[in-house]
Amino acid sequence: MGLWAESLSEMTAPKFDITPFLNQSEGQHYDRKSLFHGPEGRKRSRKRRVVRDEVAEYVAAFANADGGVLVLGIEDDDYEITGHRLPPDALQSLLNTPANRLKPAQEPGFIVTVDGKELIVFDVPASDVPVQVIGDGFPLRMGDRTVQSSESQINALKFDGLAASWESRRSPARLADLDGQLLEQARQGAGLSALTDEEYLLKRKLADRQGRSVVLRNAAELLFARNGPEHPNAGVRLFRVVGTERRTGAAYNVEERPRIEGNLHTVISEAVATIGGLLRRPSRLVGNRFREEPEYPDFAWQEALLNAVAHRDYGMEGTGTEVHLFDDRMEVSSPGPLVGSLTLEALLRLERVHHSRNPRIIRTLVDLGLAREQGEGIPRMFAEMADAFLPQPDIALTDRSITVTLRNTLTLNDADRDFVSRLGDLQFDRNEFRALLHAHRHGHVDNSSLRALSGLDTLRTSYALRALRDRGLLELHAHGANSYYTLTEAMALYNPTDHGDLTTDHGDLTTDHGDLTTDHGDLTTDHGDLTTDRGDLTADRGDLTADRGDLTADRGDLSLHIQEHIKGLGQRPRRDRMRPIVLQICSQGRWVTTADIARLSNISPNNLRAHHLSPMVASGLLERRYPENPTHPQQAYRAVAAPPAPELQERHLL
Repeated sequence: MGLWAESLSEMTAPKFDITPFLNQSEGQHYDRKSLFHGPEGRKRSRKRRVVRDEVAEYVAAFANADGGVLVLGIEDDDYEITGHRLPPDALQSLLNTPANRLKPAQEPGFIVTVDGKELIVFDVPASDVPVQVIGDGFPLRMGDRTVQSSESQINALKFDGLAASWESRRSPARLADLDGQLLEQARQGAGLSALTDEEYLLKRKLADRQGRSVVLRNAAELLFARNGPEHPNAGVRLFRVVGTERRTGAAYNVEERPRIEGNLHTVISEAVATIGGLLRRPSRLVGNRFREEPEYPDFAWQEALLNAVAHRDYGMEGTGTEVHLFDDRMEVSSPGPLVGSLTLEALLRLERVHHSRNPRIIRTLVDLGLAREQGEGIPRMFAEMADAFLPQPDIALTDRSITVTLRNTLTLNDADRDFVSRLGDLQFDRNEFRALLHAHRHGHVDNSSLRALSGLDTLRTSYALRALRDRGLLELHAHGANSYYTLTEAMALYNPTDHGDLTTDHGDLTTDHGDLTTDHGDLTTDHGDLTTDRGDLTADRGDLTADRGDLTADRGDLSLHIQEHIKGLGQRPRRDRMRPIVLQICSQGRWVTTADIARLSNISPNNLRAHHLSPMVASGLLERRYPENPTHPQQAYRAVAAPPAPELQERHLL
């Protein structure tokens, strides 16, 4: 059951469900803030004036971009709900900040009660005009940050995205033509499941009221048309090219797969499943371990596909999004040039930019769970390719199209080989390895660079870097905001024994998997019939039940001591009581899912994941089965090391 907004004084309670936001990462359309500061056990309320200033800035920034949700009363580090201690008059003043401090005035906030604590929520729609913090300029939301902009820049964004784009034009489709189940899914993802379909479409600017009728915009038709939109090329065309170049005539080597059509949810989902089934899975170096992986990192090629579909110019109806799979590369092309002030140079510098041709489509794809909130897609795409020792993506522009090319020929050089060899059997999650690899390649790593590589927020990035420092692998060079880390001398000299060459026990890595030497070989091997393993992207997950053992509600595998502790936990146990139990459950030598741990401990999965599992992964106590995809539907966990003795657990797990 959702947690619905409650009214304060005589304010009308909005129809808003906070549930989807309690464990959500910060990004383009969401931010959360604590109302306390100070050490654990001695926290004090933050200064009211500072909080009001913060609210004014964030609400204006969301309004100047594509809208968003700001929640006050949730801790940044572990998603713990702490609420506020404001008296009624101060609370009312804070709620009214958007009306009192912004020009034009914006909607006030409201409160939501969760587990007896009040959260303060601002559900901010995109504004049609620039919004100013009176006396303090025009902020703009960009990824998970708020930056200062100008009235003219925001006017340009509004005109290009909300006013002049093809998605904003009137559609001939009617409400009855839309898929009700998809609309319900979007409303739930937005925390707006109590709204009617009509109310949701109006709120997301996907429709307009005309008298008693509702007139849809093109974006609504593209997103939700039950039988697909009328647009002749809104889908994806997929081509397999045998070899590395297209040929014609008798040597013609291009095979077109059936065109993928429908509403955007159908197009994106089916394209991901189809392409995922066509990709080869060679043995690749992931972190400092070899394992079977798709020839391109999942995030990288899926982000290229999503961007092509979501950001294309749908006004160019004579052509569509195209994907070409060559033996040595994947090319993803979408119609239309870069929009507005975006430049190729800014993209290649991995700058965070915000200028969307289709802001309504992007926001709704986030509601549907198809687009990611982080706002770090292109930087992370580059990071994923670098992690896999693959060339950086190539972005090519013309006045009519954008093409992203991903190549599958490995770039592992002698220095990289030596670095990975020094890591030996040390265990890392993906982001820790990214930090070490960046420090190896560039001489240092800092919070900013790792955030760009990983998509983590500032605090979780700090956790990862400090964990590596505490393990003696990175050395901190403290210079305030300019602090950075380098590899420690011990790390530089580390030379594990009995591990031999990295190629040992992996066979000849120059065969069928690309070449790890300077001669990368030819990846033109006959692929055979690659359609037999299409399905969806779960093909390589294996059977998790085989690894779980017997982890049902019967706790027979757990010691009586642990079972007694579980009985007295309650629904929201303190971390010092819960985390030793989680560690014991995950120390059975097998992967354990969130659902399994929740059943064993009687804790809700969302609470468990946000308050215990994610922080324990960040601190190095647990590892994820799918570290590159924390929200993987079959995610599982296990302890990195054996748990400490019971008398030491409390000290280690706080």
